Amino acid sequence: MPIAPTLDAEPVTDAWASKGHAIAISMGDPAGIGPEVLLKALHRLSQGSLNALGTAKTSDLGQAIAVQVFGDPAWLLQQAADLGLSASLQKASWLQWEKVCSVPRTLRRGIASAEAGQCAVAAVLAAAQSVIKGQCRALVTAPLNKQAMHLAGYQYPGHTELLAELAGNLPVRMMLEHQHLRTVLHSIHLSLRQALDAIDRASLLQTFLIADQALGQMLGKKPKLLLAALNPHAGEAGAFGREEIELLSPCVAQAEAQGIAIQGPFAADSVFAKAWDNPEVDAVIALYHDQGLIPIKLLGMDLGVNITLGLPFMRSSPDHGTAFDIAGRGLAKEDSFMAALQSAHRYSFGAADNE
Repeated sequence: MPIAPTLDAEPVTDAWASKGHAIAISMGDPAGIGPEVLLKALHRLSQGSLNALGTAKTSDLGQAIAVQVFGDPAWLLQQAADLGLSASLQKASWLQWEKVCSVPRTLRRGIASAEAGQCAVAAVLAAAQSVIKGQCRALVTAPLNKQAMHLAGYQYPGHTELLAELAGNLPVRMMLEHQHLRTVLHSIHLSLRQALDAIDRASLLQTFLIADQALGQMLGKKPKLLLAALNPHAGEAGAFGREEIELLSPCVAQAEAQGIAIQGPFAADSVFAKAWDNPEVDAVIALYHDQGLIPIKLLGMDLGVNITLGLPFMRSSPDHGTAFDIAGRGLAKEDSFMAALQSAHRYSFGAADNE
């Protein structure tokens, strides 16, 4: 399971930035809590070494981090001042601000708008391009609001699909990571009926392959995967459905024959407990959105991290949305964003030097 490295801030020099050592951060939807958790996380980073995943186990990777934040710097620094954080952030030599949009000073918090959606998407696009071009080594995205994004004219279900298109329409999968568990989703933003229709041999094998290759690169070893079943009791030998017999088990056998270390299908009501803190399991493959997210969110959204597998770069984000109901009130917790920053740092370590 994940081990949190120590994060140490490093001054951003021209040579440092030119080698692509910085982590790019997009500001998220300014009407939500994204900017707040981003600023709080950067403030914590400015206070010294951190262990964001809340575990006693630490691993100093010997690599300090630099950060580039994409959005509206003047607006963000005003928010930092309102939170009492501006002094530490303005003095941070390891932090650079990149202006790519302008937040209207009359923007209302907690309400979806085209203006907020436009700024959020502009920040994501600019931050992602900096990683694609090798100017930064990883991407951390603050939450955006899907309604605001649509109002701005971007008809994507979310970050994952937008980034997949930006990277050349690559097949990608969403993975949720917690200190004790990882789960990879076969499908994400589909209705349950559509998600069931999306379970076929070709796409399942693609999910297994993406998880195998991406996790292998991230972890530096051959990942061990478990597949969650679709039906109660894994179909109970066909009594509760035959998908396990006719589809899932043959796909697992084919993947194993191709060198992928995967077992299953296991009953979904027990497979996550089987994987919990198990050094012999690196991730569970879940067949649809809620099957995989419920166990992660039960562990606590404050420490969950969303990672996109299949992109040609490391991308992580906090495991929560824009939380319009508490936006602008100073109540948002930054732990999940800090965990996302930790994951980006850990899994992209050495990326710039290895190019």
